[in-house]
Amino acid sequence: MTDPSVSVIVPAHNAEATLPDCLRALRSMSVEPAEVLVYVDGSTDRTEQIAREAGAKVLKNSGSPSGPALARNAAAEVASSDLLWFVDADVVVSPDCLRRLIDDMQANSAVAAFGSYDDKPASLRATSLYANLRHHYVHQRGNPDATTFWSGIGLMRRDVFLQFGGFDWKRFPYPSIEDVELGMRVVAAGHRIRLVPSALGKHCKDWSLWRVWHTDVLRRARPWSILLSERPGATKDLNLAKEERAKAFLALMVPTLLAGGLVSPVFLLLAAVTALLYGYVNRGFFSFLVRRLPVAPFAVAVMMHWCYHCYSALTYAWTMMQLRLGRVTATALGASLGAALPHGTSAPNS
Repeated sequence: MTDPSVSVIVPAHNAEATLPDCLRALRSMSVEPAEVLVYVDGSTDRTEQIAREAGAKVLKNSGSPSGPALARNAAAEVASSDLLWFVDADVVVSPDCLRRLIDDMQANSAVAAFGSYDDKPASLRATSLYANLRHHYVHQRGNPDATTFWSGIGLMRRDVFLQFGGFDWKRFPYPSIEDVELGMRVVAAGHRIRLVPSALGKHCKDWSLWRVWHTDVLRRARPWSILLSERPGATKDLNLAKEERAKAFLALMVPTLLAGGLVSPVFLLLAAVTALLYGYVNRGFFSFLVRRLPVAPFAVAVMMHWCYHCYSALTYAWTMMQLRLGRVTATALGASLGAALPHGTSAPNS
């Protein structure tokens, strides 16, 4: 079967630290892309110069950053290939990544496919290791027939992308779940999207604790909760599967029972049992972490994962309560969250 032509689209805002490695990897693929388009989105550093020196076709927004959704849409309009391959500017793809995505799409008659971060992130900061390894673990075990899309390493037929109007940049004028939302629309229309765990890329973002928490809550959990409220029949996979919700319940029960210990020591015993049960139901992920992390980063990761389950569940409950009371709507989402995080900050789509 003849390979379709591929246009690579890289949205980049002040990406001089990671863009050179990203573009170097794209020039070393086992399948050569027809073109590489870099959308320089309001950058004030050397991003544009780096892209031009690497031989990429540069599109430019000289004003304030417009966000990756609009950037990808603009590049898709001028792309010349059958397939659009979205790659983030802080991702270094493996040489066979594109080959694996194309082969899986063709073998399964899919219109899109996306890959995964590898298990060797560039940053060795404990918070970064947790965020990137969590993403890797979730995508390595996700359903191959996905119900969403991921634009960090995501391939989609250009005609399908344009047919659905691309990413909803008006609703998501900042890095958020614009790719998840597009994937839901595509799958709801009867198309097939594939998760290809072997299509790997190294993530080079250095995640601080604040950035992980802020992104998880305001760029992931809250907008995703609103999206699910609009589409209650949407399938929940990846980190929205039923078992993840059960883990969140156990995580929340631990502090609740500890508080009950002020009344009776029986609650302290129940809290200890619940904490052990939480560890047991997360044994797969924790075993994965312990094989890859020293003791201190492992301890940080376990605590961050417990926090992740707590704040994700609380954010969902908070958002659902507001929706029921009519205090927030989907159309108000962009206005309420749009300025809270810099445009150059991306969400960990896991």
